[in-house]
Amino acid sequence: YDHPCIKSNRYEPYLAFRYCENTPPFQEAFTGYGKNKMTFVMQLRRSGYFFSQLGGAFVVHYPHLDSKARLVWKEGQEELMTKNDGGVGVVDKDLLKSVDLKKYKRAQVDATFVEFKKWLDVALDEDDVRVRMCDDVQDDDSKLWVS
Repeated sequence: YDHPCIKSNRYEPYLAFRYCENTPPFQEAFTGYGKNKMTFVMQLRRSGYFFSQLGGAFVVHYPHLDSKARLVWKEGQEELMTKNDGGVGVVDKDLLKSVDLKKYKRAQVDATFVEFKKWLDVALDEDDVRVRMCDDVQDDDSKLWVS
């Protein structure tokens, strides 16, 4: 099954591909936890790769405790996020304006991600992609702590 479009930049599939000289590198700015796989998939898509689901194969992800990197990533969530009517955590944008976000790993990574997206828009033309963003694409930027 070939994916006709991607609904979210937060798409992080398990990938299997042959490395070649033209394979885009992982962005070194995203280390530890947060947006490393996501930005790689975004760059692959913008570089003209397409995404297919393998038939007759599957991967199992065994649940595990949060890593130290994820625990650092989650710092500040309780105080900076609220629950919407559906019980989903959303960023309290008004509260973010009054907090020094530089002390939070998530905000630091989000700021780097904003810069990455600017670079991606200049470096890789959306017109050259083989897999477009879906018409009903999710607003992933609403989840960022910085803009």
